[in-house]
Amino acid sequence: MEIDTSKPHVGRVYDYVLGGHHNYDVDRRAATEILKILPTYPKWAKLNRWFIQLVGQQWSEAGIENVLDLASGLPTQGHLNDYLPEARILFSDIDPVSVIYGEKLLADRPNMRYVQADLREPSPLFTAAAQFFGAERRIAVGCIGIVYLMDDEHTRDLVRRMHAFCVRGSVMALSFIVPRGASAAQRVNGAASLAGTKAYPRTPEEMAALVAPWKVQVCRPLMEWLDLDNFLTQEEYDASPFDMLGLIAHH
Repeated sequence: MEIDTSKPHVGRVYDYVLGGHHNYDVDRRAATEILKILPTYPKWAKLNRWFIQLVGQQWSEAGIENVLDLASGLPTQGHLNDYLPEARILFSDIDPVSVIYGEKLLADRPNMRYVQADLREPSPLFTAAAQFFGAERRIAVGCIGIVYLMDDEHTRDLVRRMHAFCVRGSVMALSFIVPRGASAAQRVNGAASLAGTKAYPRTPEEMAALVAPWKVQVCRPLMEWLDLDNFLTQEEYDASPFDMLGLIAHH
């Protein structure tokens, strides 16, 4: 796989602000500039990561056996593989760095696999998923930390095809950002552009419509999910152009 280190990658920027080591100087420079616009970005990144861990714990308690995780990043300590060690998990990411290191991290886990996938063109992902899961299509889908980087058309196509792929009893966990204030989208995209991407804040109502025919069961702020109401100070929260919510939807 070819790794382009001349331009920042949003996944590697995310890895850097979480304290990871699988990033390059170009990613670290981009993160420095992003923090000038969104100084609370590391806190939101941590909340997003902790939401993955909460979901992993809940799925473990529910006896989930099959997981398809989208835009996984690195399956290091505290990822779904830690909470569901016996489950069959298919991880995926567009970033070749994540895929290469992910494959190494999972080398001794025959029940887990990592594939490279562009969620805007998901046919190869579904081919890999069909091979991996076989006839078992009751699946828990991790869609955390990605749809706010995808436009409506690609998001709608992905979740509808995912719904068609899965069967009744499947579940999906998803996080998204909600705009706060008239200039929210402009500020968020000013930061996102530094990582070479674009962001798409959405209201809970817009998100629920976008993920149909999945049925939203619970939707609330990540700080509420995690019982961390004071994780951001009131001043930090008021200054943030967005809130971050998590939802659970059923097939």
